[in-house]
Amino acid sequence: MKKNCLTLILFFMFSIGNVHSNESPDIWDFYKVSKNSVSGGGSDSERESLIERFSKIKLILIDGQVIVDTICFIPYETTTKMTSPLSYWKTPEKVEEYKKIFSAEKIPLRYQFEAIKLPNNDKDDLCLEEGLTDLIRIDNYFVFLTKSGYLITFSKHIEKNNGSPVTYRGFNYKIPKREFSWFGHPMLTNKKIVDDMNKKCDFPDDGSYYNSYFYNECDLNELGLYFSEISETLFDKKKVIYQKGEYQYNLTKKQHEEFDFEIYLNIEKDNKLIDRLSIYKRRILESAAFVQYYYIDEDFKNIWLLNYVGSDSTHDIEKWRHYKIDNSGHFKLLESISCKKRDRQGIVKCHND
Repeated sequence: MKKNCLTLILFFMFSIGNVHSNESPDIWDFYKVSKNSVSGGGSDSERESLIERFSKIKLILIDGQVIVDTICFIPYETTTKMTSPLSYWKTPEKVEEYKKIFSAEKIPLRYQFEAIKLPNNDKDDLCLEEGLTDLIRIDNYFVFLTKSGYLITFSKHIEKNNGSPVTYRGFNYKIPKREFSWFGHPMLTNKKIVDDMNKKCDFPDDGSYYNSYFYNECDLNELGLYFSEISETLFDKKKVIYQKGEYQYNLTKKQHEEFDFEIYLNIEKDNKLIDRLSIYKRRILESAAFVQYYYIDEDFKNIWLLNYVGSDSTHDIEKWRHYKIDNSGHFKLLESISCKKRDRQGIVKCHND
């Protein structure tokens, strides 16, 4: 009952804040739970439980408060004094423990950081009931420390190695409409994702409890969420997405069966088809799903494609390709990587075609 009441209070407070506050809410999304606890004594089930719980949560900063969505409130002042690791954790041994786990999570524990006090003067404090003991802010991260020694990280700016836009990962994350683009997802420009995804996306996709962990480790989840809007968007005949001199670039959709369709990128000149390329596919069978994702650069000079197959037992990247669009309006294949199915040792072997 107390949790339900808090949810309603948070909802109304957030709604009222949007109307009456002079500042816009600052929203931070769940990023991940540390792979290990500070003491090293945690368990996989404990970590999965934290991911299951907090992957649905957002932090909302507004009017001098951190709202831990549906959980609790924490007073927050932007003039919070900075503190050093030694002042905070008191002993060099503790500092080294935390430096080690922050380093493992690729969040540098600098000489100073913000320490946000939890309102722990009440025996019924809801933050403490959830196992949260401390909250610190380091650069673009808010990090909760838990009773069990894990770090729960929220972030507003997560930079990809390939320079793609800011992204967040979590169960309920939806790509905002302003971020949606018919050009696809720039993650695909980095061919390193082929190996990364084949290593990180080998998991049961049967709706089991273990999915909570992989939602935050496997970038196929991010691609699936992003391209779901393309799958759900219907358009008749042609969808013109670019015009460059005499050349028009448009999309057409062909429905093969109920759960089987593909989208083509067509290049036309004077209303005549010059060339076409199948850029997005989705075919869902009882035993597996076959999907192809794409990205087109802003100058319409390059296209990247990624194919994968997913079943109840595994996800495999099958192929990655990079095409060039030449000055005559034709697609030219520049590079291609193909992968064999996962072997008995769980390894996917890939090679350049």
